[in-house]
Amino acid sequence: MKKNKRLIENYEKYISPLREEYYKNILQQDSNNLPKSILFLINNLSFIISIIIILIGGFTTTSYIISLISILITNIIIKIISKTFNLESTNKYLAEIQKQGYFSIEDYEDKIRKYITGPTGYYQQQLDEIKAKYNINDQTTRKISTIGGDEYYIWSNAKQDKINLLNTKPNKKPSIETIRIANVRYFRVDNERHCLILKTDIKIYHLKPESLPILNEIMKNKRLENIKNFTPDVYINDFELFMHRIKKEMNTNSIYDNERLSNNISKLIISLIFIIISIIIKNIIHSYQFILIIISIIAIFILNNAFKEIISFKIKKTINDEDAIKIINNDPECIDYFNELKYSLGISDQFDKIYTTENVCYLTWAANGYFHIFLNLIYFNVVYMAIKPSDIKYYKVDNKTCEIKLKDKTLVFTKDAASVFAKILPNKDYEWLKGYQNTK
Repeated sequence: MKKNKRLIENYEKYISPLREEYYKNILQQDSNNLPKSILFLINNLSFIISIIIILIGGFTTTSYIISLISILITNIIIKIISKTFNLESTNKYLAEIQKQGYFSIEDYEDKIRKYITGPTGYYQQQLDEIKAKYNINDQTTRKISTIGGDEYYIWSNAKQDKINLLNTKPNKKPSIETIRIANVRYFRVDNERHCLILKTDIKIYHLKPESLPILNEIMKNKRLENIKNFTPDVYINDFELFMHRIKKEMNTNSIYDNERLSNNISKLIISLIFIIISIIIKNIIHSYQFILIIISIIAIFILNNAFKEIISFKIKKTINDEDAIKIINNDPECIDYFNELKYSLGISDQFDKIYTTENVCYLTWAANGYFHIFLNLIYFNVVYMAIKPSDIKYYKVDNKTCEIKLKDKTLVFTKDAASVFAKILPNKDYEWLKGYQNTK
């Protein structure tokens, strides 16, 4: 562990989230098929040029100054060319491990498999310690599996009011997830995807069908068919909390944060100081010349990498609503959570679509004595109304819009919505009501 402490820390702090994202969206990631030798040359071109300048200059003060200037110019030119010709990789996982000196994903995966995620790695040691502490073993402890390939040990506490989940494989950092039974909203069979949906207040698990007997045994009263009370406010609140966590993550710099920028600036300054001190000592004291040259070259290498990081750093501004809507409406996790919200609210295929004058889609339907309207757009807040027909005064059509008047508000849609309201809101047409009143 001590020997590979830095490898583990970098993996957990910077790389693990990018690695998880990469494997989640692997088909969308680009790859770098350049030979390793060419890749090495590109990544270290500025350093190589600077060393050549120092060698040609005979390790003089002038040669060091020119080499430092060349680092700045070369890195900036490489950055401009990469941006101009779109040569920068969209594979954040690959880009990050290359910064740490690995040529390819395969090289890095071999390293972490050996020391972290493999059968003799650090995570396996942690997993064995947790299993020993909680008396978990493969013979007696039950397991549930997700359709994504994850597997968990599952067991209840003594009071039977909580369940614990522990990932069985060391490919991820071992940790126990404790879920209060009270916070389990429901579990259900999803026939379309041939899986089980286990929904809690903060997470949705997609489990293999074989997990059904275990869930029935542990919390059969949480099976959706057995739940008597319909609680739309609870489901909406869960979704909004989930979306606000997403928003917070979107507006927080991931690995390229201020701390990392500050660290690289510090590295650049410290390495520059070492270079200057080495040059001064070299000119004053004529012994230990070789050692001083080696120290200065190492410092130049660190300075070069720090500068590359600094010019690659992007300050992520707060994302505006328009950009956020585009991102979350194309994010698989958000789409899945949104679809489950619609299912939990009882939104089936028996609905009509109506549109606002801004072309925003709403779903509408009549059920259980109510008129329902639902914003069919993934957003940070949910717009859902279940309205009593008695609270609807009328709907009115003009040349371009259809206006529906409620007790406390007015909703405006395109003119096409009138045909939908005529079907699900009989006797609420403004002209019909006016004519009806005139005949009294």
